[in-house]
Amino acid sequence: MNKGFLIVFLTLCVLLTGTVGCQQKPEAPVVAKQETSPPPPPPPPQPPGAQQSLPPPPGAQQAPVAGEPSLEARAHIKQGMSYVSVAKNANSPGIFNENIENAINEFSNAIKKDPNYAEAYSNRGVAYMMQKKYNKALDDLKKAKDLKPDSANIRYNLASCYSLMGSVDYGLDELDAALARGFNSYDSLKKDPDIANLRKHKEFRKILEKHKVFITQ
Repeated sequence: MNKGFLIVFLTLCVLLTGTVGCQQKPEAPVVAKQETSPPPPPPPPQPPGAQQSLPPPPGAQQAPVAGEPSLEARAHIKQGMSYVSVAKNANSPGIFNENIENAINEFSNAIKKDPNYAEAYSNRGVAYMMQKKYNKALDDLKKAKDLKPDSANIRYNLASCYSLMGSVDYGLDELDAALARGFNSYDSLKKDPDIANLRKHKEFRKILEKHKVFITQ
């Protein structure tokens, strides 16, 4: 090929394309496909009637522990005992009777609140004993014993009631049971006038010796 013609041809290519040779068309950039995470599964349905536990609201009162008397019942017992204390120190029959009646009412209110409150029956029984209503006292003390047979104080109160009623054999049996359950008010064993009939019986000292209790009269 004629060199002059080649030079003219190349010059024309430069003028038309702006470069020497043929250019490749740039490829479009590849955009990566974004993967989206699957939505979280819905919570499992609760069975019909199921409720979610929620904390108690502020100031809410908790239910009493099973087997324990309510606060209200214990408040009646405390008030009743204060009436008994006044009655013991009363200087007149009128003050004595009024306070014993008030005490019995308080113990009865405690029983209404908690019908299985053994100490309420026992305390009311003792109040009846102070009124010399021994049959009523015996009924209450037997109920207290049924509810709480391992209470040393209840068994001692029952022994006192039997003693006052002249049922010495039953009284000694209950005194034996009271000592077996830990009754340790030795001053009561020596001086309590309610068990005077038991102290006169020959079995009284044998029962004390059986439980290794030695008192001087």
